[in-house]
Amino acid sequence: MGQILHKIRTNRKYQLLILSIIIAIGVLAYSYFKANPVMPQMAIYFLDDVSLPGEGQTVLIFSPHQDDETIACGGYIIESIKNGAEVIIILVTDGNRRSIQEWRCEEFETATGILGVPRENLVYLDYPDSRLAQQNQQELQKTLAAQIKKYKPDILFYPHPEDNHKDHSTTGIVVEKFLHEMTEMIEDMEQLEGLEELIKEEVLKEIEESAEIAEKITIYKYLVHHVNYPHPKKYAPDLFILPPLDLITLDGGWERLMLEENSKRLKEEALRSYKSQLRNPLLKNLLESSIRENEVFAVEVIFES
Repeated sequence: MGQILHKIRTNRKYQLLILSIIIAIGVLAYSYFKANPVMPQMAIYFLDDVSLPGEGQTVLIFSPHQDDETIACGGYIIESIKNGAEVIIILVTDGNRRSIQEWRCEEFETATGILGVPRENLVYLDYPDSRLAQQNQQELQKTLAAQIKKYKPDILFYPHPEDNHKDHSTTGIVVEKFLHEMTEMIEDMEQLEGLEELIKEEVLKEIEESAEIAEKITIYKYLVHHVNYPHPKKYAPDLFILPPLDLITLDGGWERLMLEENSKRLKEEALRSYKSQLRNPLLKNLLESSIRENEVFAVEVIFES
């Protein structure tokens, strides 16, 4: 082994050979990733399973538009309710970009009803569709944070901040900012342990409330709009849905939910109730592309155990 290393260090021919091999591997890797922008199908078996709630637990889902909840989390919603959990869906915008708010809300209630969510668990915030980034971001954060504080979920879902739709990325960024601020607040309190009498009562109450949420919460981010997701963009119910390679990071893994046939059937039925969306070929393609053997979610670790 030492002789081989010595030859590599002293022989230019060997150095060029090694360099050529490295370049060839790089070219092959680039070609593969360009042609295959998501993890290969077999990679599904290397992903961990998501955490499903148990009886009496609460799942809170932020959905920017009517249909996002079903596209991204339809199977998860079905399985959660089957387990006896309560699912709350926060509809962030009014869905009125094409002046069909009433129609889209009717579809929303029909679709979520198919998934098993009662109407009283649907919360309408009515921000203007496609203009969420133009709203006062502090007020938006306050509104979304109020929902987390109100329901104190065991499991929280929100859009991935890298989603290509501005309403989605804005929702994700705002929710994540609030969660990080909660973490900082709790950490600051830990450093002031024993000095509680110096802290205002309302601030202390907010910190205690944050700690209560942080103690139990599991956080997932979902993706809907991305150039490489779902891949391929077509109706392929026998394929697995996998995360795009450019959103796989060392500090944030992805987890899978394998769907039973009945869950797949109910999810597809719910998606097909969004007839206003199915009229548009591009949106139809998006909805149908989400009907796969599984769902995937990015794990967000805000609160270290």
